[in-house]
Amino acid sequence: MAETYYFIKDLINDVQRGRIRIPSFQRGFVWKSERVSLFIDSIYKGFPFGSVLIWRTRNCLRTERNLGPYKLPENDLEYPIDYVLDGQQRITSIFGIFQNYLTAGDSENTDLTNLFFELNSEESVPFQYLKDSTNYDATKFFPLKYVFDSPNYRKATRNLDENLAQQSCQCVRG
Repeated sequence: MAETYYFIKDLINDVQRGRIRIPSFQRGFVWKSERVSLFIDSIYKGFPFGSVLIWRTRNCLRTERNLGPYKLPENDLEYPIDYVLDGQQRITSIFGIFQNYLTAGDSENTDLTNLFFELNSEESVPFQYLKDSTNYDATKFFPLKYVFDSPNYRKATRNLDENLAQQSCQCVRG
């Protein structure tokens, strides 16, 4: 079995292109926002979070079209499909938080893109979900969905003082 290492941005791109799929025998996305926040905090602090088991094949299985609350596109038939056998909760959390392209389906109660890094936080977990992701104090919160979206990242940090801008960079670097 070959080991493959994914960068978060590559994982997001592969999910977005439909190359990473969830087989129908997997349970749905069950993590609540607090669990997702703690998971992202573990990544931020550099803690190991286990491996993900993926089966790469060109054979199409009956798949769930959704990754948590996100409807995914069909895969290009020229590429193999990576079916997630273990790690769906982690992949869904990472994808949902850091992507800025898809919106959560109406039937889902969690839009993972509403997770923010709290600047100047003295909390042990500086990540927080905000109900209104469009109306927030930009000097207090940094939206994680902009980490890999350069234009929006620059826009979100443009008016921050040097200290707060450094904190948002620290959030990105982990």
